[in-house]
Amino acid sequence: MNIAIQVILLVVGIAVVLALIALPIVLIFRGKYRAGARQLETELAAETVIRPLEKGNYRGATAPGFPGVKNSGRIALTRRRVVFLTLTGTTISVPLDTITGLRLAKVFKGSVVGGWTHLVIRTAAGEIGFYVPDTNAWLQALGQATGLTPDPVT
Repeated sequence: MNIAIQVILLVVGIAVVLALIALPIVLIFRGKYRAGARQLETELAAETVIRPLEKGNYRGATAPGFPGVKNSGRIALTRRRVVFLTLTGTTISVPLDTITGLRLAKVFKGSVVGGWTHLVIRTAAGEIGFYVPDTNAWLQALGQATGLTPDPVT
């Protein structure tokens, strides 16, 4: 058998094995995300929404009790909390009455991504960072909802 055909068959075989491993994982997380989304939509229906769900990125936290892993998902602001649903189905909630400060930062937890600015929410326990599509609008909405003046941009 030609060496080129053997290489192609090997690559195809590896791809099939990887697909068989990845497919159940993707399906499990998709199910968790959909269940979390249904639960969150039910909760949001009972709250006053200031900024509806939109795409965002969770960038980690220095506060205990928050996931250490960065994740994509959807974020919303209500009169009661900032809530983020990760693509893996985890809901992250920051009650507005625990927020002690707000700021924008190019660097958060040693992470810098060109063209992005972190929206950082400070609590007594530490900070929580997000990427949102319109950081200035989010900062203004959070300032109005909490009554806090955001830190000056440095």
